[in-house]
Amino acid sequence: MNDDKLNIDELNLFDGQDETYELVTMTEDDGTETDFFVVDGIDYKDTKYLLLVKAEDFDKDEPEAFIFKEVEDVNNECIYEPVTDDEEYNKILVLLQDENADYEMKF
Repeated sequence: MNDDKLNIDELNLFDGQDETYELVTMTEDDGTETDFFVVDGIDYKDTKYLLLVKAEDFDKDEPEAFIFKEVEDVNNECIYEPVTDDEEYNKILVLLQDENADYEMKF
């Protein structure tokens, strides 16, 4: 038996496969849970934003995407909520498009 250690970095486990996305579950105030894939994220003015697509819609040709932002709740825990302000939403869309992303967004 060879005593050489295996270097996992050299294995290229995902070579030739599609990129993988993290799956997150969002829970609404009424307890409804929805699974989303995190497609992208960005920090802007000390706030973290996520670009999410519903897991059930992910394989569609043109799935609808949502932007959520990180906020602190009354217990000083970080939670994510949808961006509802049109100006803020549009600014984050533009910033996400400025990155060299592997996806295309349509308005």
